[in-house]
Amino acid sequence: MHEASLERAPAGGIVLRWLVGLRWAVFALLAATLAAGEVLFGYHVRYEVAVPILALAAGLNLVLARRVRSGQGEGAQSSLVAGVVALDLVAIAGVLAASGGAGNPFSALFFVHVALAAALLPARAAFALAGLAACLFAALFALPSGACCPSHPEHGAFSAHLYGMLLAFVLSAGLVAYFLLEVRRALDVSAAENAALRRRAEESSRFQALGALAAGTAHELGTPLGTIAVLAEQGARDPEATEEARRRARTIAEQVERCRVVIARMRADVRADALRSGVEIGQAALRSVEAWRAAHPGVAVEVRGDLAPRRTVPLDAADIEAALCALLDNALHALEQSSAAAGPIVVTVGDEGGAPVISVEDGGAGIPPGLEERLGEPFVTTKAPGEGMGLGLYLVRTLIEQVGGRLTVSARQPSGTRVALRLAPVER
Repeated sequence: MHEASLERAPAGGIVLRWLVGLRWAVFALLAATLAAGEVLFGYHVRYEVAVPILALAAGLNLVLARRVRSGQGEGAQSSLVAGVVALDLVAIAGVLAASGGAGNPFSALFFVHVALAAALLPARAAFALAGLAACLFAALFALPSGACCPSHPEHGAFSAHLYGMLLAFVLSAGLVAYFLLEVRRALDVSAAENAALRRRAEESSRFQALGALAAGTAHELGTPLGTIAVLAEQGARDPEATEEARRRARTIAEQVERCRVVIARMRADVRADALRSGVEIGQAALRSVEAWRAAHPGVAVEVRGDLAPRRTVPLDAADIEAALCALLDNALHALEQSSAAAGPIVVTVGDEGGAPVISVEDGGAGIPPGLEERLGEPFVTTKAPGEGMGLGLYLVRTLIEQVGGRLTVSARQPSGTRVALRLAPVER
């Protein structure tokens, strides 16, 4: 994650505006040092070399400033910033070569661009530019003797001092680049953690709002469900009804009882410590599919995998049933939206990397482009308006994450969707 965050280009309009200002400051300072170097240090300044370099740098900076003002820099890439920094390093070296060479104390300006590269660019580019700065500094020592700095290299003591400065620059540039990149990595990690905490806080707030809505809904549904249960029970016992009618009445009564259990759980606000006893995942999945089949007798559902009562997860049977029924409802909707023969819904119980996994696969219409990463967020759905709000998958994901699990949604080949619940086993 850290390297990926560094590889993203941080350079946008704001960065380029600061870069333009920095370039004006650096080259204005270099221009001012030309006369000062000649007067104070006795350098032989070659204005015919230094002035054109400064003029060219100023012209390029004007072009960059115009680009920023026109808004073209908003999507700037790190390659643009790297190119600008490299050109500036070459320009600084050219001006220094014309005004004192390695003996010019303003060679310290190389550090400005090394730090800038480490603060803005990927690690590879930052170290490459630090290496370029070191090479340009070293190249200043190749200038003809006395052409720029009369004290170098005839006088050995001063020459040794300058070579020491070069070594110090190389070491310092490497340390600056390394530690600034490490600071960026730490800031990236901190920003990612803060973003995750904000996202969890937002989801918790939404979940609390949904909980309040659910509690009100549960209260309002209690009376009509009780009435339906009484009528279904009477229908199941009616001696004048046909066997088919009594069977349907019993199915209605079973589904009403299931609704009552769900409503009770909505009111009770089950705590995490009440879930630690766990449930056998294979048998719980099988019972959940059977309960869903009772309400959808005409839908083909296959259960595969290891159904032996061995793996225990920190949920109860009602949690598994609620999650699987929501996923099966979504799979059925996807099949109904598909015009091709899609085959049965497949529920698989197995292991992935030592963790128990339940997956639901359908051969339906699949996931629309752009929604792969967003499914599971509240109010994000593939259903048409009026057919669903996207809360089912969100509630399933929230339930699974509360006990250390993870929900993933992926495309199924050649068509369809696979939703997997990766659960954490109970610690014994």
